[in-house]
Amino acid sequence: MGPFDRFNDRAKRVLALAQDEAVRFNHNYIGVEHLVLGLIREGEGVAARVLDKLGIDLSKARSSVEFIIGRGDATTAPSEITLSPRTKRVIELAIDEARKLGHGWVGTEHLLLGIVRESGSVGAGVIQSFGVALETVRERLIATLAEHPDASATRAPSGSGSIAFQPMVHDRLDASSQRALARAYWEAGRANEEKIMPHHLLLALVADEDAWIGRMLAELGTDSANLAARVDTAAPARSGPRVRPITEDLALTNVITRAAALAAERNQALVRSGHLLLAIAASNNVGSHVLAEVGATPQRIREILDRMSG
Repeated sequence: MGPFDRFNDRAKRVLALAQDEAVRFNHNYIGVEHLVLGLIREGEGVAARVLDKLGIDLSKARSSVEFIIGRGDATTAPSEITLSPRTKRVIELAIDEARKLGHGWVGTEHLLLGIVRESGSVGAGVIQSFGVALETVRERLIATLAEHPDASATRAPSGSGSIAFQPMVHDRLDASSQRALARAYWEAGRANEEKIMPHHLLLALVADEDAWIGRMLAELGTDSANLAARVDTAAPARSGPRVRPITEDLALTNVITRAAALAAERNQALVRSGHLLLAIAASNNVGSHVLAEVGATPQRIREILDRMSG
């Protein structure tokens, strides 16, 4: 399967629009800058919405491209226009971003994430010419996906079947959160479950003796043993033969993505255990129900987080 077979319809349209922009500038290649213009022109995808909210409009972006690299001297036939090496790299990075997010195809949001990672490109420079930091673009994208987790899932490639979500280890988890995610695998195995759910992550968080979680539990008037007992009661171990292999459930992926958005809201580069706890509480799952039983509502956890971060 070729890389473009993974592109959904909107991402394919972005490539067509990028080629059109290259023709407009008399360029004989599709550069990252043309991808940026294509993302803006597409108008409806996650990337276009994020760029619009950041104040990046088509007319000024075109002016920026012309200022940075100028126009070509002669028209090139569309069939002779090729992808630049940096654009090929952005496509590779977009596929990698889709994999990390557990998406089975590449959408406009993944292309924009790829552009952000290829920070030395002209396209990235066009975005920065608006006074917008590339990390801000990434944070807004993650936040948008966390608020609307099905935004990409509703735009699968035409004719595609069901999508197999991939396990995600978020690259922004701090050391404590990474330990908790690793322990969540063990907690799921202990319960003989085939999927790692948010309540397994909750068990891992309270068992890790992380300083943030310890302080939060103390303020909530509970402790790790109480929460663990409540989780075990609400989700008892599964009987029967041992399940293998264990994989991450989509609900867990959504919790981690939401936690990343919560960290971004606070201008924090890394996802900490408190963000994961708040994301669990803000979801609809066994973990959130157990937290609610001890008064750990999203609002209460947020208040404690704000004090601890202040």
